[in-house]
Amino acid sequence: MLVNLASLRESAIKSGRGNFQYDSGDPRRLNPLSLEQQKKRAKELLRALQQSDPAALKRISNSATGSETEFHLHDAQKVIALENGFSGWPALKAHIEYETQVRNSLTHGGLSAPDAKPETLHIRCGSDITHALAIAGFVSDFLVFPDPYVEGPVPKTETREEFVRIRSRYLSDNATPREQELNQILTKDYAELDTSTDYPRVMLWFEHDPYDQLCLAMLLDYFSDAVKRPQSLQLICIEKYPGVKRFNGIGQLPPETMPVLWKQFAEVTETQLFTGKQAWDAIRSDTPEKMVELVKSGTPALPTMAKSLARFIQQLPSARNGLNLTEQLTLQILSDHGPMFADSLFFKWYANHYEPLPFLGDTQYWRILKRLCDAERAAVQMDRNGEQPRDWRVELTDIGRQVLAGQLHWLELNRMQYWVGGVLVDSARPNAWCYDPQPGLVLKKLN
Repeated sequence: MLVNLASLRESAIKSGRGNFQYDSGDPRRLNPLSLEQQKKRAKELLRALQQSDPAALKRISNSATGSETEFHLHDAQKVIALENGFSGWPALKAHIEYETQVRNSLTHGGLSAPDAKPETLHIRCGSDITHALAIAGFVSDFLVFPDPYVEGPVPKTETREEFVRIRSRYLSDNATPREQELNQILTKDYAELDTSTDYPRVMLWFEHDPYDQLCLAMLLDYFSDAVKRPQSLQLICIEKYPGVKRFNGIGQLPPETMPVLWKQFAEVTETQLFTGKQAWDAIRSDTPEKMVELVKSGTPALPTMAKSLARFIQQLPSARNGLNLTEQLTLQILSDHGPMFADSLFFKWYANHYEPLPFLGDTQYWRILKRLCDAERAAVQMDRNGEQPRDWRVELTDIGRQVLAGQLHWLELNRMQYWVGGVLVDSARPNAWCYDPQPGLVLKKLN
């Protein structure tokens, strides 16, 4: 879906969308860094170092400053900067000063549109930052490309039309009217991607999790064709943001951070395009072997790609008990905390405490939860009195406890069939792809 940010600005300001209100204790909340606060932390660290405090000495030994016998304020400042994700104190200071400037400009309406010239197309795998960008003064076009490759079949096909049909059929749950509607929506989304060459500059907004990285792989594969590439193709891909304890994604950040992120974009390199093409080929493969090879390589041109693929591979069944990692964590939460509503299960516990690399939206998660419940020998039971899945009350069954403990194998108990990229997980097949949670390598499990 293509939207214009300038046209969104007025409605965004009136509605307040893009301004996130988190509880003071919410780990996703941005606590802007204060220069005075960081100076105080550096002085406290220096005093601890001079007193040979073991914890302080460990902090400096883990930093690029190395271990010394005599410490100065600049040593402590560098440790503080590194702990905040910066290369040094000057970079930390510059970030704080610019973020403060942006915040003041937004308050007084003095920030000019950073994307006005040249004409720009922003692309992201969701609409979560559109209003924040609009409030921050961005005015160009934004392409929302939300096809969730983290669920359902992502096969290699001869044509785009065939690929869209397969995706639409899965996402519609085989409901014919809905399938036709989704087919039209996805066809339009992919067609709008072809308008990229109408813009001198295209900016890719992404973060580190599998939802984003699978989409990024597809886009880099697409733009690896020079004919489809704009004059300037730039990328940001972040794993954290200073002042945020629990960074799940760019969508949780307030408008004042958007111009700060804008300064971090870099031109996409040929090596990155090649890595993306490799990743997209691996994701669509009918075996997980190519993904494993990329994980082992570390994908240095795109370090977050290897990390996200390593997590995505764990959506295959575990060789230990047949559960993928999302299923494993779900049962573990219910075992640790008892029955609860699905809303709390997903938003409070799974996404913000148990999942090491949050990447599922609630829609994708409900599908997995229902699979655990609707199986012939269910691992969870749900009271579905509420209208929405989030209102359902969820409880672990005895079978769920035994599977969690490794006493029963989920694939041997039930007929399971689902997709991890191009890999079909089918418990009825003589050889099912599983992953070993110890060495983290994929292996074949004989039924």
